[in-house]
Amino acid sequence: MTWAQQVVSVETKLVSFVQYAIAKLDAAKESLEDEDPEDNYQELCTFTYGMSSHLKANATGASAELKGALTTGLLSVWNLATDQPGPDLRDGGVPGLHAALQALLEGDGALASHAEGAAKAEEEHAAAADSEAAHAAKPDNLSEMSIQDAVTYMWDELDKGNRLEWGADGFSLDLQSKGSYNANSDRCPDPLFTTVNGDHHFWKSRVTRAFISLLDNYTRETGTADKVGQTEKREMSEFLDALCSTPVIRFVFEFLRVHGKDPRCKKLRSVTDFQNLLFDLWMAPYRRYRANDSSGFEHVFVGEEKRGAITGFHNWLQFYLEEKKGKINYLGWSGKQDRDWSDDCNIVSVKFQWDDNDSEVEVKPISTILCGSTIEFEIGALTLCFLGGEQDGDNPLRLGNENVKVTCHSQRVSHGGNKIGTAFFELR
Repeated sequence: MTWAQQVVSVETKLVSFVQYAIAKLDAAKESLEDEDPEDNYQELCTFTYGMSSHLKANATGASAELKGALTTGLLSVWNLATDQPGPDLRDGGVPGLHAALQALLEGDGALASHAEGAAKAEEEHAAAADSEAAHAAKPDNLSEMSIQDAVTYMWDELDKGNRLEWGADGFSLDLQSKGSYNANSDRCPDPLFTTVNGDHHFWKSRVTRAFISLLDNYTRETGTADKVGQTEKREMSEFLDALCSTPVIRFVFEFLRVHGKDPRCKKLRSVTDFQNLLFDLWMAPYRRYRANDSSGFEHVFVGEEKRGAITGFHNWLQFYLEEKKGKINYLGWSGKQDRDWSDDCNIVSVKFQWDDNDSEVEVKPISTILCGSTIEFEIGALTLCFLGGEQDGDNPLRLGNENVKVTCHSQRVSHGGNKIGTAFFELR
């Protein structure tokens, strides 16, 4: 069994997450203890709420007995059932929360009996990866690779054959006319996507199927908190499990351990650690206008609405599925366009209307989309640039025959490191 076929147990994931949460709490300690005591307490509540959400997402699939033991173990500092602070959080502060988390891993703690086994499981997982001859995720020249080398390797070697490419076996587009800059008139009678091969094995991918299941989990208006129930937590967990089983994401993990600029990369011990970091960067909710009303994943891959305009929305699969449902009206191309459709890199900049249940007309004036790519390539490449390159600016690259860049902007939060505000490919 290869590393890609292995699935670490829910207990192993929980142990790894609690260790990750303790390290994150230690890193945030100074900022959580530097102000007025009441302000510090409110900040600690915000931190613990986020930790609770992530813990419960990792606990999807755990036994009722283990979930109960986790709830009991943290009850003095945080009630997992109600997401409210426990009686000792205010007075215990950061040391009290740290002690409660550590106690889960020791003595009679909920995860104590699994802690040693989790370490062994991760060692076996790493050994399985290292033992495979010429393993794709850890090429011999890894230590010498640049970001450009890494993205080229991902695109040409790891992702090739898994994505849809231009042509009868993949997809075709009809750009038609240029969209009107100042008006929302429709100059394009036909959809953007002319054909998409529904029999391509892309559609059978675990990642693709798990990604599609996430798309209806979000409230698109910023300022409205997204509701995350058991179904949504399970779907996020399944998506991240599938994502982290791919050679692309495993390679990104190995690359960032060596070349990552973000300090969080130096603390990555295992793919499970990286999965926790991916959750933090992409899936964990944050505030754009109101608490928990957005996330990097929602903005980039699903799309949002802000004051009557569409923002984000940079994924071809979401565009195609919404266009197929009749919810997207393609209004024309906009901005710089791909000049070589014969290669395997097809990027479009488009204007479109995205309908919802109200009578207002919401338009995205220009959105740049990499067509046909796998979800793991996009998340992998964007994450690699965000953690290994410029978090607030452009990362120039070459993809296929095209000069492109990955544009990133961070979302600053009180503690735990920047999250992804937006990240997307565009032509340069």
